[in-house]
Amino acid sequence: MDVRYFTNEDKNLVKNTFQTTQLSVFMRFAYREKFVAGKVDRISLGSEHPIIQINYTKGIKGFLEGDFDYQKLSIRVDDRLKLNPFGYTYWVLSAGKTWGKVPYPLLEIHPGNETYFYDYAAFNMMNFFEFVSDYYLSGFATHHFDGFFLDKIPLLRKLKWREVAQVKAVWGQLQNSNLNLQANQSLFYSLNKKPYVEAGVGVENIFKILRVDFLWRMSYLENPNISKFGIRGSFQLTF
Repeated sequence: MDVRYFTNEDKNLVKNTFQTTQLSVFMRFAYREKFVAGKVDRISLGSEHPIIQINYTKGIKGFLEGDFDYQKLSIRVDDRLKLNPFGYTYWVLSAGKTWGKVPYPLLEIHPGNETYFYDYAAFNMMNFFEFVSDYYLSGFATHHFDGFFLDKIPLLRKLKWREVAQVKAVWGQLQNSNLNLQANQSLFYSLNKKPYVEAGVGVENIFKILRVDFLWRMSYLENPNISKFGIRGSFQLTF
């Protein structure tokens, strides 16, 4: 990873390492969340209401040799919306912002995925380290049809396959103060022009444990070394 950054206004001094000291606070609110508890730990069964998570981080310059003073705030809200008899939609909205001039690894590197395994928390048609932002807004929505269409086909009804459709999008900005700090600005792209969007359809509950997704990248198709279409697989248990 090339983390070179300028250390002065004249841009003639460059460092390729840094050290941070940070304090973080994480808060989670889930109204009437249900759990299954054991002797050692407990497993969440979720909530019928939106779940809110807030994460705040403060970087402290000079404390324990920390190189940068910055703040980061992220907020995430997710919920499951029942749409009987059409199944249900699981959606996630998240937003975040970074205050302070820092090298790009300390900004928001939007999660990409270049493997053949589907990543629920990533943009599966985005390359690793492709987009960086210092503030952003993203949304994921996956609709599980629970066999609304496939159950009408006799052979597929016996297989109990289930349809799924999804869309993921993120909009962000990279301010010049942070962009100009980076010594190698060709390593990544910003989302200043337009949002990144990808969509897909798939089949889950294959042999009770498999899911296959067919995915299309809808924007930033001009970026080099990207894939416009992909197939991803994943394991999931269905009870």
